[in-house]
Parts: sequence; structure tokens; C-alpha cells
Amino acid sequence: MRGLVLCLVLMTMSVSVSNTRNTDRPLNPENKLFIITLDGFRWEELFNGADSSLINNPEFNTDTLLAKALYWDDDPGQRRSKLMPFFWSVIAKQGELYGNRKYQNNVNVANPYALSYPGYSELLTGSVDYSIWKNEKKKNGNKNILDELNQTSTYAGKVAAFTSWELFPYILDKEEKGSFVLNSGLQKIEEKNLSAAQSMINSIQQKISDKHVPTRYDELTYVACKEYILKNKPSVVFLSFSGTDNAGHNKRYDQYLQEANNADRMIGELWRLVQSISDYEGRATFLITTDHGRGKKGNWYDHGFFVSGSSQTWYALLGNKVVPHGEMKTKTQVYQKDLNALIPEILSRK
Repeated sequence: MRGLVLCLVLMTMSVSVSNTRNTDRPLNPENKLFIITLDGFRWEELFNGADSSLINNPEFNTDTLLAKALYWDDDPGQRRSKLMPFFWSVIAKQGELYGNRKYQNNVNVANPYALSYPGYSELLTGSVDYSIWKNEKKKNGNKNILDELNQTSTYAGKVAAFTSWELFPYILDKEEKGSFVLNSGLQKIEEKNLSAAQSMINSIQQKISDKHVPTRYDELTYVACKEYILKNKPSVVFLSFSGTDNAGHNKRYDQYLQEANNADRMIGELWRLVQSISDYEGRATFLITTDHGRGKKGNWYDHGFFVSGSSQTWYALLGNKVVPHGEMKTKTQVYQKDLNALIPEILSRK
């Protein structure tokens, strides 16, 4: 009951608790940043691979034998590498991975709701707005880092966002056409001289019978983002995948693992792509994270205020000026809002 009362109180508050952020520091135009999110992907799978209690449970898998053939190994190190090969073959060797609670290397959302809108708002605004307590099509009145960067002389016209979830125009307060490129959900790609891939995406989305689905396939989001990068060479890119969260809510653990593996593959492909482009080679940094955690074994598919484990997240860094510490094993506590202050710091590196 006390928890319910607290939740109701927080829902009626309009106070924002902000992190200190300074985008006035000298930004280096040579620096490029890719912020990538995997919606509702648990730290447990990232650091330990598939969960034995879930992958063996027929309630959550259509084919447990196939899921185990793809993602299971008795050794946790091998298991996580099978699930997220790019993370553990590249990021773990060349970058940094935060959030393995086995070592008390803790990352959490600071907002109490552990839902997507509050989580993305915290990440992109650097603040916890207690009045943002659910996922709804409501304008976010807080300033976000993408808009702020786009208003600088360094990155004006060089910011773009591609998301699978349709609510980002509200999270980023861009219901109308705004200052930076944003393509979300089943939104049509509107650009001069569309490439064949962009035209294909528009055609596929036009043929989807249910236009009320809140997300599109991550693969379409990724291709849309990749095509924009090839044509326009943006300096700051936000790319948000939703497949893991969709599978979680559908109680499909095998699909959840597949979506995570797909995201890992696309992130790896994007990394190799940008390293092959002179505008990005040796200049790009990847910041990869999630918007919230999920429940434990019994309710892994759920998340929120009353679901234990939902606030537990993680993040990874790879690229320009990132020290290759690999998996971080020092005791620490980082909050999602802290990552927002990291963004201008990355972009100001010399």
C-alpha cells in the first residue's frame, strides 16, 4: 500500500530532477556519435547469456531445442558470446561494458517507473520528470540533448534519429516537423531522391495492414538509418530498437533472444560500415544502452514500478578515445541520466 501511495504521489508531481549538463563546452566537429538503444534488454542476458530457467521453459519458447542449439552453452562466457558476438568479440576487447551486478558494477534508471517513455526521457534530457509516468502520446516539455546539439553551430543540421517505436516524436517533443531528422514507427521516409532501399521501406510499410501497431521491425529501422547515413553523413545519430521489448511482453523468450542477437548483428554491421567511411573512420563513438530492465525469472516479461529488477540497466562504449577496459568489474553506481552528461563530453574530446 505504501508503494501504491508513493506511486500516486509521484504521478502528480511535475518536478524534474536534472543532471548538470554543459553543451557550451567547445565541441569538436571531427567527433561523431551514435547513440543506440535496445528496448528492455536485461543485463542478465548481456553478461550471462541465455537464462537456463527460461530457455528450458516451454511456456516461454515455441522450440526449446532450437533455442538451446542457437544460444545455449554450459559456460556463461561462451553463452553470452553466442548471444551477443559483436559485444563480446569487439566491444569487450576494444571498449567498455558497464552493468554486471555480479561485480557491483551497477547501472540503473533513476526514474521510479522503469517504463520506456520515462527511461528514454531520462536518457535524452538528463532529468527525471516525475510527471512522466506512463507510455502515452504526450509532449515532453523537457529539453533533449539532440535538439540542443542541433542548435549548436558545430552540429546544426547534422543530427538524425531513427526509431522503431512511434512515440519518439512525443519524447523528443517533435510532433510537427522540427529542426532535426526524425523517423519513427511506420512513418514514411520523406527525402529527395530516395534510394532503392528507402523506397522499399516505404512500400513495405504501406502494405502493413494494421497501421495502429506502435513499432516497426527493427530491420526496417536499421536500413532506414543506414541509408540516411550513407547519403547525408550525419554527425550525431540516435538509433532505437524495440524488438527485445516486444518479444518480452509477448512472453516469447526464444524470440527475445533472437531479437537481441539481431540487434547485436546490426550494431556490428553499422560499426564496420562507419569505419569504412572516411567521415567516420577513427572519429566515431558508439554509446549503447537500454531504457529499463525487466523482472526476474517469474516475471521476466514484465517491467515497471512494482516489478523488481526493472530499474537495472547497462551501457557500453566503443570508439574514439574510449579506453579498452572491457567488462568493468569495479564497484560503482551510474544512473541513466548520467549518460546524458557523457554525450557532450564525448563530442568535445580532442
